[in-house]
Amino acid sequence: MAERVETDAIVIQRFAYGESSQIAHLLTARLGRVVVMARGAWRAKNGYEGPLDLLVRGRVKLSLVEGREMGLLTERRIDTAFPALRRDRFRHAGALHVLRRVLHFEPVGGGAGAFPLVDRALHALESVEERRLSLLLLAFDLRLAAEHGLEPAVAQCVRCGSPRRLARFVAAEGGVACVECVARPDEGEAIDGATAELMRVLLASPLRQVATPAPATLARARRLLDHHLEWHADTAAAPGRGASRRRPGRAPGPATGSTKRSSRRGG
Repeated sequence: MAERVETDAIVIQRFAYGESSQIAHLLTARLGRVVVMARGAWRAKNGYEGPLDLLVRGRVKLSLVEGREMGLLTERRIDTAFPALRRDRFRHAGALHVLRRVLHFEPVGGGAGAFPLVDRALHALESVEERRLSLLLLAFDLRLAAEHGLEPAVAQCVRCGSPRRLARFVAAEGGVACVECVARPDEGEAIDGATAELMRVLLASPLRQVATPAPATLARARRLLDHHLEWHADTAAAPGRGASRRRPGRAPGPATGSTKRSSRRGG
């Protein structure tokens, strides 16, 4: 029997299917990431208020069958298409960064914890000062990492637990090592107190309470976090390379199957 579910959802990926339909990945408030068929999405009259496009938030009705990865979208009412993100190329690029992270780390059928995080990030991207866009995206990545148990340990040494003389960020171990525990001078990457403090504050405090850091500090935090996430995603996909500190919940690739893609409609 099909289960009928009504929930808020954001379109995070979509493909053309046949002549008039679409397959879409939705991030939903109740079910996390789901894959659905939108029959007749390209027809003039449908129950979705037009074809599905990226970065559109709405209220959806789904028909789901246990054991099947793909459900059916039966109805959608649009709340917002985040117009400010579409008018500004920097904000739009930031929104696409958010979608890439979600597609990479959110598994189909996973938990629903990422939806409020993504929803808040997209709304914030519409209004945050341009000079703080990079800081907002750094905060989003840290919070998404924490949602998956992958937040970098920057308050104390990952080897001995000491909070003092933290010196190197070792991505393979998920955080900082102190001077006494560093195996060799070039192990990992150097981290200073300001960078570690920025990452700690962004994990613990609302963005509005975080002062804009020096450009060098922000750039260093961005580089360290990117290396951290890349390393753990890679090791999760290839167990032979070593055990990740925590399981990152790497998302499977998009469900294409017999999908007939169109260069003008694919996404």
